[in-house]
Amino acid sequence: MRLIARPLLAALLLTGCLGPGFGLRMGPVDEMLRPRPDGDCGLSELPDLQGQEMARLADFRLIGPLRVLWPGQEITNEIDPSRLNAEVDVTGRILRMMCG
Repeated sequence: MRLIARPLLAALLLTGCLGPGFGLRMGPVDEMLRPRPDGDCGLSELPDLQGQEMARLADFRLIGPLRVLWPGQEITNEIDPSRLNAEVDVTGRILRMMCG
C-alpha cells in the first residue's frame, strides 16, 4: 500500500490538487476580480492613467506587485490586497486599474 500512496500523493501535489493553491479557480477577469477599495496597493496615490500606455506605470514606484491583465486572459480567484492589477487592451493601453 505504501508503494502506491507515495506516487499518488506526488501526482496530486504536482497537478495542483493539494497544497497552498487548493481551492483556486480560473476564469475571466470580470468574474474572478471584483471591484475592491484601494486596499494596500497604492492605487489612490497614482494619477488616472486610463487610456495611457502601460509603460507609463514604470514612471511610478509601486508598493506591491503588478499584474497586467490582457484581453481574454483568465486568472485565479486569489486576491492579494497589495497587488495592483492593470487591465489593458490589445495595444497595451490601460483600461482600468484595481487592487487585488
